[in-house]
Amino acid sequence: MNSQQLIDSVSNKLKLLANADQSAIKHAENEYVKKNAQLKEEISALKAKLVNLELIGGRIQYFVPSVTESSVHTNEELAPETPNPVVHAKPTVSAPTAAEKQPKPAPPQKSGGGGGGGRKGGAAPAGDLPVDVSRLDLRVGKIVEVERHPDADSLYIEKVDLGEGHLRTIISGLVNFVPIEKMQGLVGIFMCNLKPVKMRGIESQGMLMCASNDEHTVVEPLVIEGPNPPELGDRVFVESYPGEPDGQLNPKKKVWETVKPDMRVDASNFATYKGAQWKLRNNPGAVIKSPSVVNAQIS
Repeated sequence: MNSQQLIDSVSNKLKLLANADQSAIKHAENEYVKKNAQLKEEISALKAKLVNLELIGGRIQYFVPSVTESSVHTNEELAPETPNPVVHAKPTVSAPTAAEKQPKPAPPQKSGGGGGGGRKGGAAPAGDLPVDVSRLDLRVGKIVEVERHPDADSLYIEKVDLGEGHLRTIISGLVNFVPIEKMQGLVGIFMCNLKPVKMRGIESQGMLMCASNDEHTVVEPLVIEGPNPPELGDRVFVESYPGEPDGQLNPKKKVWETVKPDMRVDASNFATYKGAQWKLRNNPGAVIKSPSVVNAQIS
């Protein structure tokens, strides 16, 4: 083999090696792209599972808007405008007359009687009220419309008739537990005095009460059974716990978080608070229960 042949042979081998390296690099890039896509899917699934478990546990979800360049302002932009100075003339003060010098009679003292009922007006402050189930506004409602949340795979958006003359929007994390056709037309119990919060950008104005087993593998809305159909807006009460619900629960007082551990379905599926059954004010023959789970948490 002469020198030229040797050079040609080496050049061909170098070209083959270069092509092989490019092919290997391309293959590795494709593998990385596939693995990255798989990881993104796994992360999204884990996030959805976490949100769903938090909703089941009564954890409120807050929507955090993204910060864009157009929403960022400098201190100068946010500073209030300085108004032009205005010079006011000093008023002329005249000497008081003899009548004006006379002391004014003291206002009459208010009597201690009277006072309105309920938890408004002269009622005791919310901090002085007992923390029990009577503070919760639990009512009968019917889901008249339901759809999947556009930005959260595990959430339903429900339009609920609570006998108020208008529909409330309530969001529930039940996509993985209850088919949408069973949610449509469902009559259940809703908590109506939670502070409204946004869940993935849409405001939720209450909570559908459900029972779930300890493993959170079964979550089902409470149902109402009895000889007479339930009345929309009818309130839940528990004997031995009189009182009217708060207009809106103060999240800082942790009323729901304090009451929640004692809200359970018993061994016979009945919804209870500290062992006493839930009842409806206008439907004494009705019972509130879970369809299947027993000895389980209500939330």
